[in-house]
Amino acid sequence: MQLLGIKVGNGLGLGKCVIIDSKLPNLNQEVCENKEEELKKVSNAIDEAIIDYQNIIATLEDEDLKSLTDFNKNVLISPSIKKDMENIINNKNCFGDVAIDHYFNEKIKQLENLDNKYLNERAKDVKDIRYKVLAKYYKIKEFNPNTLTEDVILVSHEMTANVLLTDNIAHIKGIVSELGGKTSHIGILTTSLGIPSVFGVDIKNLKNDELIFIDGNKGFVENELNNDKIKIIKDKIQVELELKKELDDIKEAKTTDGYIFDVCSNTGDLTELERLDSIPLDGVGLFRTEFLYLNKTTPPTEDYLFEVYKKFVEKLNHKQMIIRTLDIGGDKKCPYIDIKDEANPFLGYRAIRYCLDHKDFFKTSLRAILRASAFGNIAIMYPMISSIEEIRQANLILEETKEELTEENIKFNKDIKVGVMVEIPAIAAMADMVIPEVDFFSIGTNDLVQYTTAVDRGNTTISKLYQWFNPGVIRLIKNTIEATKKYDNKFVGMCGEMAADPLGIILLVGLGLDEFSVNMNMVKRTKKYISLLNKKETENFVKTLFDLRTVKEIEDKLNEFAKLKYGKYY
Repeated sequence: MQLLGIKVGNGLGLGKCVIIDSKLPNLNQEVCENKEEELKKVSNAIDEAIIDYQNIIATLEDEDLKSLTDFNKNVLISPSIKKDMENIINNKNCFGDVAIDHYFNEKIKQLENLDNKYLNERAKDVKDIRYKVLAKYYKIKEFNPNTLTEDVILVSHEMTANVLLTDNIAHIKGIVSELGGKTSHIGILTTSLGIPSVFGVDIKNLKNDELIFIDGNKGFVENELNNDKIKIIKDKIQVELELKKELDDIKEAKTTDGYIFDVCSNTGDLTELERLDSIPLDGVGLFRTEFLYLNKTTPPTEDYLFEVYKKFVEKLNHKQMIIRTLDIGGDKKCPYIDIKDEANPFLGYRAIRYCLDHKDFFKTSLRAILRASAFGNIAIMYPMISSIEEIRQANLILEETKEELTEENIKFNKDIKVGVMVEIPAIAAMADMVIPEVDFFSIGTNDLVQYTTAVDRGNTTISKLYQWFNPGVIRLIKNTIEATKKYDNKFVGMCGEMAADPLGIILLVGLGLDEFSVNMNMVKRTKKYISLLNKKETENFVKTLFDLRTVKEIEDKLNEFAKLKYGKYY
């Protein structure tokens, strides 16, 4: 039986089904009569969770997982956490589970909807911590990945990141979850770890210990496998392993008719610095400045930002690094940025909107970027742009900053390139009017899809409506790319998840995208898929997609073309 879901990617997997019961009991809403007993239970739950995280850290070798686990532990060893829980129990006359839930929900609310990604989505980390503490409170035995001795596919109603805090990843051949999506915390983590994943699957027909197959690239899970089917699946997985070996030798994204595309990486996480020269990337298409601001009690200094940018750009050895100016505020909370809670923070006071109103704060970041531009190939990119007026206002502040540095006799690249994120539909719709104002575009599909389709990508109830291949989204991307083609000295890239999707790559090559910027782990695979295409042929094929009216029709056509061009690798 084939069970369809939301494709997250990362290849194929075959293993025994292990169903993890992730549902917790309902909160006890009665009035608590024995507060001392509840305080003791809460304290024990926190202590046991801390011990768990300490034990996990002791077994881990992966630095990213160590960093994530250490963050989780540090949240729980905060000196105020137990006192805060005590106050909640006393003030609300509630049981411990209600206090735990309330405490962490407040923390989550402060950090809610952190945008992008990878291991720095702290609101989602706190959700996982809440789950663990509640599980300890209820005395629920949690799944321990370190005990695995055979290949498995983990299945859950709502998978948490806790199951992946292990170096025993080799036995985890796939992740299946009813809730979640590509941009959920667990989705980002499985992509980072390269674990095949499918979300949005109705798991009621899956049984413990049965052999199941997961195709993360196409978005389905299959069970009730017979011997003939198992042989076919094993052959497919062998081809996938061969592809991974071939990726070690790939250097450039060159199509069969000789066109070369740039494949860059998204970064901003300091732990990724040492990997920059070990992967055949063509630059950094998105440096997320906000990673240097989050989880600090005071703003980072100009010198600190400068040193980080300088280290990264020197490591790139003349390859371009596009630094996105601060994309914070509204949906991304910092303790030192005073922004009131908003009913809809994704449409609120954030990114360039905040920076333009706080010129000195904005200038600190611009000064650091300009100073670092003397040491390598740096470009500046403004996020959350919705009008030409904002671009011009930002550029005026940039020019003021340049004049100040010149007066101070500080070196910088006076001809530094400036571009904008195309993530708001208004900019995509009038791309031909905007492109004369900038040097480049970078399409942020994660938000562009969200704003165009009016689908909150973090809302699991409607996540199936979050579709890259919505005809309206495709037309906005086409319009943006075509606008740049009138200029020989301008370019357009993409730094959203779509840029690494095998079907998305076909569309983008056919539309003439210049630069693909993807998760560091997807650079080689993206180059491989591009190298299997013929640019001219792909362009002609993509033209036929604009006669189609539904997402299914477009995806079916893309799948047919992918099978033909990617061959055994698809």
